This record gives sequence, C-alpha cells and structure tokens, in this order.
Amino acid sequence: MGKRYLYILLLIGIFSLQFGCSFGDINNDPERESNANMNEILPSAAVQTYRNILSIGGRVSSIIVQHFEGVDAQPLGYNNYLIDEQTLSDFWESGLYSGAMKDCKLIMDKAEEANQPHYAGIAKVLMAFNLGLATSMWGDVPFSKALQGTASIKSPYDTQEVVYQQIIMLLTEAIVDFETPAVAGGPAVDDLVFRGDISRWLKTTYALRARYKLHLNSKDNTVLPTILDDIAKSFTSRGEQPSFAFLATDNESNPLALFGKERPRQLEIGVGIKAIMDEKSDPRRAKYWVTKQGKNEVFLLDTTILVRTQRVSPLALITYDELLFIEAEVLVRLNQGNASAAFTKGILQSMESLGITSQQYNPYLAFQGGLSSGLTMEQKLEKIVIQKYIALFAQNPFESWTDYRRTGYPKLTIPANSNSSFNPSLIIPFRMLYPISERTTNNDNYKAAIDRQGGHFMDVKPWLFQ
Repeated sequence: MGKRYLYILLLIGIFSLQFGCSFGDINNDPERESNANMNEILPSAAVQTYRNILSIGGRVSSIIVQHFEGVDAQPLGYNNYLIDEQTLSDFWESGLYSGAMKDCKLIMDKAEEANQPHYAGIAKVLMAFNLGLATSMWGDVPFSKALQGTASIKSPYDTQEVVYQQIIMLLTEAIVDFETPAVAGGPAVDDLVFRGDISRWLKTTYALRARYKLHLNSKDNTVLPTILDDIAKSFTSRGEQPSFAFLATDNESNPLALFGKERPRQLEIGVGIKAIMDEKSDPRRAKYWVTKQGKNEVFLLDTTILVRTQRVSPLALITYDELLFIEAEVLVRLNQGNASAAFTKGILQSMESLGITSQQYNPYLAFQGGLSSGLTMEQKLEKIVIQKYIALFAQNPFESWTDYRRTGYPKLTIPANSNSSFNPSLIIPFRMLYPISERTTNNDNYKAAIDRQGGHFMDVKPWLFQ
C-alpha cells in the first residue's frame, strides 16, 4: 500500500505540471480587509458565489456529468479523469474558503453585532449555497471550526452528514432572519440580486431548503412532505428566481463565456447530453450547441443563439424549472398529487427561458411531456431527472452531478480514454481529490477525513451516496 501511495503522489506531481494551470475564475481579493462595512462586503460575496457556479469547479463538474466534453488542453485531461490535487486548489482556497465563504462569515458576524437580521439572512443563504458546492465536490469538508482567522487554518473536517445539518440550519435561521422586521440601514442597492427585496430572498431560501432536503431523501424519506411545504412558500415564476445578471466586460461577464473567449475550442457539447437531446429531437439543441467545421461548438463570439454562454448570460442560485422538477420528483415518490403537471410545466419553463416558442416545443411536449400512469415509479423518476439534467445545462452542473450520484440518472458511459490513476474503478466519479494545500498545511485533519471516507480516490462514495 505504501508503494501505491508514493506512486499516486508521483502521478499527482506529474499531472500538476501538465494540467495544473487553471483559468482565472476568482473575482475576490483574498487579502481584502475584514474591517470593511457590510454593504461593501455583500457585493463581493454575491459575485463570487455566482462565479463559483461555473468557474473551474463548475467546469470540472460539467465535464464529469457530460454537459461538456473537454477536447483540448486542461479540459481534455479532466475529460479523462486526470483531475489531480492541484486542479481545484483555487476553487477551494480563493473561490470558497478565502473567497465567498469568508465574506459570508464576516457579514454574519458584523450583522449580529449591528442587529441587522436581513444582512445576516442573505449571508447565511450564500454560505449555505457555497457549503453545498464544497460538500458536493469533496464530501467531508471543514466548516464548524473553519473561517475563524489564522487559528482555523488547520481545521477539522465535518462529516458530510454534519455538513448537511449545517446547510439546513443556515437556511432555517435565514428564514427567521428574513421574517424579522427590517432595521434601518439594511441591504439595498448593495444587494446585487434582489436590491433589498427581502420577500424574494425569503422565497429563495425556501426553494434552496427544498433542494437540499431532496438530497437527503435516501437517508431520511420523512423529509419529503416538508419539501412540498417549502415549495409552497417559494417563488412561482421565473421572474422571481434568484438570478444574477453578468455584464459584458471581461472581469464581470459570465464565467463560461469568459472561458470560451480566452480558451476557445477547449470545450464542446458533452456526449451524454448530446445523445439524449439528439434521440429526443429536443428543440433546445440549437440553443446549446452549433456544429461548425466538424466541431460541436458551445461558444461562438459572432452569434447570440447560444444563450447560456453569452457574456451577459445570467445564472441563478436555483431556477424555477429546477424547483418544478423537485416538486415532480417528490410527488412521484409520495405517490400523490399531480406530478405530471409539475413535470410538464418544468419542461415548458426550461423551453421558454431559452426563447423557444410554443410552436417549437408543443410537438416535443406531446411526446415527452407528462408522466403516464402506465410508467413505474422508477421510470417516472428517470424521466424527471433526465429533463432536469437537460434544463440545468450551463446553469448548475453540481445539481446534475448530485442527481446522477443519488439516482443513477441519466445513464452515462465513461469516456473511452479514461485514466484510472485517481479513479481505480473507472466509474463516473463520486468525489474529487482534496487540494494539495490541505495535504501540506492541514495534514492530520486531511488524513482523518480520507480515512473516515474510505480513501482518497474519485470512486470513493461520500456518505450521501452510500
């Protein structure tokens, strides 16, 4: 076992040299001073949170779940599962822990001192979201003893079970914060998402809590009825979803569009999603990729037809169509209500969000919409998860990856040139390797987390998927 471990470390070093250079996705300055005011920190926390969805962590997740295919340079390595300890270091360090999560902790502390519950609520929602990204990637991660200054650099890792408890607790506390009367000086234009409209933050919080409760279904199916309660208190249209509008300038544009501009032709449409959409003659195909000179392009600078990868393409913490698919899945699992209506509406909302007209999508809905009573529960679940997978393209690959790991849908085939160095079983990965900084600066806690989870390879199943 010792020789095998040394061999893996050697491979890590080699692959770090070959594939370790990552595209600059980090918007925040990790050295910013902590004495800034809440209204100065909140925009930074929000921007970095939204960038985290489709920065390097999102791109790797997109390739894993076959929304994209890496065809050149670093993405080609990711496509073949050469994803080493260096690949996601910036995402862990500057995107999450020293980035958005540090900002959220500062706001939460300052909000408590200043008696500003609405600032606290927004920070807790953003913290819960980023913590969800972290545990989706790695399973056990630091949190309860982390984000407390230099003393917390060597933080113990919370188990994924505890992490999910923390996510639900943060969202539940945020609901209480948002239901507390406003205090003068609360968030306004510094809230780049809702401009201080706390009623919309409250609805978003219920929607996010529904998402993370659904993740826990396999561990505790008693949460299912409470998910429907949360959905009932959430938003009821695309116009209410927590979208963030990016700008056309380089430093402020959609991270996928910026990557496509700076690193053209490194990504194409994923083989998984392409096969599904081709088979079903899905009208959304023309909005996701264009075949040009033999390549299935997902970025084109001279056209706006590829609506998810434009500089100004918005992202949302959770979309209305995702919420509808969550509702449909819960209703199917509970064998109650009109799951078919929620399912069909989810497809319709996805189509309309892309600018597809009813004339274009009605024939598709006639064959793909609805959940026939003749289908088994498992067949219905597969249909729901596949449509959610299509809708989440270039929106939130972490959710599609989580859906795959918890349901097995959609059925994906590993790439032909997959490398087993970090994924001995050669399966669709269940987690990523912790970044090298944790091995070098937090080794005892790092090793404890690895031992507890059963190893440090991508085929190791975190608690949620066991």
